[in-house]
Amino acid sequence: MNSNSLEDLQALDYPVKIEYDKEDGLFVAEFLDLPGCSAAGSTVAEAYETAQQAKAEWLRVTLEQGLPVPKPSKTRDFSGRILVRLPVSLHATLVDRARINGSSLNQYIVHLLSAGAVGHQISSQLETVTGHLQEMVSRLDAGFHRQLGGISRLTDHPSEILGWQMPHQTLAARSSSPTSAHGVARLI
Repeated sequence: MNSNSLEDLQALDYPVKIEYDKEDGLFVAEFLDLPGCSAAGSTVAEAYETAQQAKAEWLRVTLEQGLPVPKPSKTRDFSGRILVRLPVSLHATLVDRARINGSSLNQYIVHLLSAGAVGHQISSQLETVTGHLQEMVSRLDAGFHRQLGGISRLTDHPSEILGWQMPHQTLAARSSSPTSAHGVARLI
């Protein structure tokens, strides 16, 4: 494919894979057909634009060195059409759900597949965040109980120990009885 000019090669639609790199906190765009050709950015758009510049440079250097430039796989491998056999009951369920969502069966299946492909990445990110949050809550809870030391308390809830109240509780309710408006014991 070296017979093409640099401009012709740059105009070809090479597939780009963009993923978020948690470690670096950046989006990384990689051209699957151009080995080692990738770029990063703080947003998807920035990563894509930077990758386009990297693609131009990769193609220029490859041509200068007289190396072969691969054709884009996207145009020769994927038509966007697939044939899937599935159980009749699942087919019926999908048709019903598509109708409920006001879309065609094809649109609904594409939606489900896209959500599944992206959802896996998001699920693992959410699991990581949830783990961090649970760790923070445990640390806060342990620190809170350490700070209480030998204080005798009637409840384990920090807001009640500190005398916090919900906005709907009145001062009269706090001062008239040893319990709040919800029957929770207060410290005396």
